[in-house]
Amino acid sequence: MGSKGIVSIVVVIIIGYFLYEPVVDRFFTDTRLRVPEAAVPSSPGGEEDLELVSDGIAFRFSPIGARIISARLRHYSNGDGAGEELIADLLKTRSGLRVELPDGTSVFEDDLYSYERDGAGLVFFRELPTGMEIRKFYEPHRQYGLNVRLRFTNRSRRAIAFPQGYRVIPFYGIHTSQGSWMKKTEVVWKGGPDGSVARHRSKKVKEDVIPEEPVAWAGLRNRYFAQVLVPLSREHTVAFHPLGHWQVFPTFVSPPFDLAPGQAYEAAYLLYLGPLIPKELTAYETGLEELIDYGTFAFLGKAVLALVRWIHGALGSYGLALIFLALLLRLLLFPVTQFNLKSLREMPRLLQQMDAIEDEEKEDPERAAARMQPLRKRQVQAMIGSFAPLVIQIPVFLALYQVLNTSIALRNAGFGPWITDLSMRDPLFLLPLLMGAAMIVQQRLTVANPKQNRTWIWMPAGFALLFSFFPAGLVLFWLADSVLSAAQLAWIAYREPGR
Repeated sequence: MGSKGIVSIVVVIIIGYFLYEPVVDRFFTDTRLRVPEAAVPSSPGGEEDLELVSDGIAFRFSPIGARIISARLRHYSNGDGAGEELIADLLKTRSGLRVELPDGTSVFEDDLYSYERDGAGLVFFRELPTGMEIRKFYEPHRQYGLNVRLRFTNRSRRAIAFPQGYRVIPFYGIHTSQGSWMKKTEVVWKGGPDGSVARHRSKKVKEDVIPEEPVAWAGLRNRYFAQVLVPLSREHTVAFHPLGHWQVFPTFVSPPFDLAPGQAYEAAYLLYLGPLIPKELTAYETGLEELIDYGTFAFLGKAVLALVRWIHGALGSYGLALIFLALLLRLLLFPVTQFNLKSLREMPRLLQQMDAIEDEEKEDPERAAARMQPLRKRQVQAMIGSFAPLVIQIPVFLALYQVLNTSIALRNAGFGPWITDLSMRDPLFLLPLLMGAAMIVQQRLTVANPKQNRTWIWMPAGFALLFSFFPAGLVLFWLADSVLSAAQLAWIAYREPGR
């Protein structure tokens, strides 16, 4: 099998890899819900929803279960122009913050709570038949946070024990308004002796995931937003349970405690529902900034993101910022890329000379070897020159890919008349076609005999097809780099001796 066949197989395998998940997502989605709807409320009806509004988010509560039934972001809109909703709507009668007692009692969370305003917050309360009073305090904190307190007071005349603590379910899945976000949904938690962050893709969670150590925080995140509960005592354990529709819900378990008659127990939490913005997450001082995953080259991803934002601040367009980034990288690596491109042009010509020597010296292999020895040295140097820039370019490429997949800054950043979101694939596939054309020109300038070697046509075509699955911003960056590379190759060819 020739090199053409091998590369064709590789391209087909890569394209199949990118097509596999969309096909499975489309036709093999598990639509079963593993959690039933709650019982019909026993309240007389007519309860009005309550609101708490901060600068960044509007919360809506129901007195039934003292539930958060809506968390709509005020500065981030969905495709309909309304604020982005974060509360999943898979279950109509269940949402957080749900409390379950160690004896399995949770039916009280399906009944009506009394409530009152408390300054900028809300307080919900009710007393159970056992004499246990439960109060839920909600108060906005910064732009996207909610301070939550749970207070258990023993109003009975006997002691009440919580040998297994109590359970808290802060949310049932995370809302996804765009289908492509579904496969980006992850369960994330920070905990363990070393305080490391662990991640699991939600669609891969088929059974309960139970970290062994208490957690500093845990929750769900999609491509741009997160829902996280932070137990301020850092003594809670957590378990993640599959919900269905590739969604997951967490259950936090408190440490055990006992309540004598008249005694109260209170636990404080921070509930974060908002965008994955490093500066905003860092301000909560709980390590939430580690929700953002910059990939293997995290340090480089942060640097690339900071540079793209800086350029955007000067040019006012993320598309132009990516083009300028390609130009800046090309200038910084000019000595290396110059040697690289010269090597690319020299490689096929060296091979052509070596083939000619072999034909001329068929009868004298020793003389052929002696004549080819200096050419082989040049071939090794050209090979090293061909691959050296990739050591720098590939990490930058991978870092940029991760940035485009995680940075909310590029969400809905348009470029040109047809691209409305550089973090999504080009809807008309024009950028991959232009990139393929630029790569054809680039390859054409490196081939010694274009009429005999046609790889300079079909290889770029394969890459254009492959890049049609990538974010438009990444294709734009690679298109700009390919155009600059072709221009540099043309200049090298123009200045070659004997032209």
